[in-house]
Amino acid sequence: MVACGLLAGCYFYEPLRTTEPQVGTRVAAELTGYGSDTLARYVGPSVTSVRGYVVSAENTNVVLSVTSVTDRYGQEQSWRGERVRVPRLAIQDFQQRRFSLGRTLLLGAALLGGSVAAWDIFKGGLRGGSVPGPGGGGVVK
Repeated sequence: MVACGLLAGCYFYEPLRTTEPQVGTRVAAELTGYGSDTLARYVGPSVTSVRGYVVSAENTNVVLSVTSVTDRYGQEQSWRGERVRVPRLAIQDFQQRRFSLGRTLLLGAALLGGSVAAWDIFKGGLRGGSVPGPGGGGVVK
């Protein structure tokens, strides 16, 4: 369980550190109103954010291998890497997905602590551990 949590890690999105998104970078493209309207027939109505990997970045378009889209109601829909050409005029902001070592270590410590606590609680009760005797005195086995 702890290993699964650490393998998943913790990620966050931050503003793109470069002016140009690099091929292979995982990004979130926040769309303008124009972008939402223009891309509706490709990504669905009312989509405000498109997440995925940069396949190519041209002067007027960015091609993304889409992993998910989010609409104005906060509903996220997973995609399987379909490619979508997004006009630069449709993009309000680019954010880059980053790994957070601190958050991942904190998650790992919490999972490990929870696992140890659960083990301590259940190791005696489930395996016939000691039970206090009547009157709180000795231990009956």
